[in-house]
Amino acid sequence: MGGAFAGAWASCEGAASPEECSRYLLVQRGERICGTWSYVASGQIYEGRVIARASTRTLARRTQICGRPGSETDTECADGWQAIDKPLQLCDGKLSDMAGADGACFADYESVPAAEAERTALETQPWLQACLAADP
Repeated sequence: MGGAFAGAWASCEGAASPEECSRYLLVQRGERICGTWSYVASGQIYEGRVIARASTRTLARRTQICGRPGSETDTECADGWQAIDKPLQLCDGKLSDMAGADGACFADYESVPAAEAERTALETQPWLQACLAADP
């Protein structure tokens, strides 16, 4: 399982410590991208799951999300998925989850090493296996 979007990504701008970095841990099989996201706001940790579909090697759309309700989602994962249509893009080796005002790529997530145990734990999750097996 690989693909351009696969791996661990972190954005640490404004973070007081590495634990406060915003993160994605993504697994890609063909066009299908499945993984987890997290960020810290007002001292609270927000995290959840994301599904995206790659249309090219550098462009994808996030189509479903769930997690702790906050700015990303209002649907807990136990309650199902929230449909969204938001970008996921690679530019200059970085990951972007938002478009700039003029549509330009605004990439602030850098590729970071993923702990083998963290990646293995994600890849063995039943929801992730189902996600990767489904049609986008």
